[in-house]
Amino acid sequence: MDADQETMDDPSPGDGTGDVTEGVQVILLDARDRVLLQLRDDIPDIPFPGTWCLPGGHLEPGERPADAAVRELREEMSVDLAPADLHHVVSARRSYGLEHTFWAHLDVDAGTLPLTEGQAVRFHTLEQVRGMRLGYEDTTVLEDFFTAGDGR
Repeated sequence: MDADQETMDDPSPGDGTGDVTEGVQVILLDARDRVLLQLRDDIPDIPFPGTWCLPGGHLEPGERPADAAVRELREEMSVDLAPADLHHVVSARRSYGLEHTFWAHLDVDAGTLPLTEGQAVRFHTLEQVRGMRLGYEDTTVLEDFFTAGDGR
C-alpha cells in the first residue's frame, strides 16, 4: 500500500461536506473468479473516459458506503444486491479521494445487464486485467485484492 493511503476498517457514512470526494467501488466476481469491469462512457468531461473500471460511484450526503454500493449497482446496471452481500475490502485515501472497496459474488451473463451508464460490462480474468489500462487506481486495487485472497 502506498504511504499516502490511509486505510480504515469500519466505513462510516459520508459527511456530506464535499471537502473530500468519497466513493465506492465493487469487485464483482463470477464462479470462475473473473472480475466484472465497466467500460466508461467516452465523454471528454468525465474522469477516465472510455476506460475499463470497477463499477461504483460517489456517496450521497449521509449515505453509508455499503448502501451507496448497492444503489450504484442498481442504478447503473440493474444489479440487485443487499448490503449484507457485500464484503468490505478496504477504505483508502487515493489520489482522487476516499474510496470504499467491497467485493461480492455475481453469477450472471454480463451481456444481459441493462446499462444506464457506461458502454459495456464484461468479466475479465486477472491475467486479462494485467494487460489492460484501467481507470482510477483499479489495477492496483485488483492486484492487492487478488494477492490477499480476502476470504473468497
